[in-house]
Amino acid sequence: MPVPHTEDPWTRVTSLRGFPADELISTLQKSVRRGLLENALLVAREMYESSGELEEVMWSRLLVMSCEDVGSGAFTEPVVVDSLYRMHERLPRGNGDRWLFAVHAVRFLAGRTKDRTTDELAQWTVHVLGSGERLPEIPDYALDMHTRRGQEMGRDITHFLTEGSKVDNELPGRDTSYRERLLAILGAG
Repeated sequence: MPVPHTEDPWTRVTSLRGFPADELISTLQKSVRRGLLENALLVAREMYESSGELEEVMWSRLLVMSCEDVGSGAFTEPVVVDSLYRMHERLPRGNGDRWLFAVHAVRFLAGRTKDRTTDELAQWTVHVLGSGERLPEIPDYALDMHTRRGQEMGRDITHFLTEGSKVDNELPGRDTSYRERLLAILGAG
């Protein structure tokens, strides 16, 4: 849920050219979502020039957007944006090259395929758990040598290798020879 405007400190801040900071923050995100690169860059630059604090908010929004708004299915967007953020930190404020990392991040995000599934999943879990509509389930296969109940049930490494470490969507043709060798060693012991 959004912070009430009376509690949001950015509602009381204006940028270098007189824009309300909360509106710049919102416009940055909405422009990236819509792929409006030039406006997103103008807003980002206004934030960047206004203050170190507003520059930091710009980066925090870009980092959130990399998870919340974009997705190619490869899940690499957060890694790229975080890497650009870390590179920008190596240059002091006032160094002209520092801005390039923000430009690249905005350009990257604005041009990406958009996918809000992660944000929708985040909101769904908060709502169904908070309302009590859905609660976590602890299945029998989770009770293994790593849990108190699993240990009390006598579940050991063999149980873990045959049940607790099972995976779905396994890499086809993966090398299972070490698993088989482990099970043979445990069976012989």
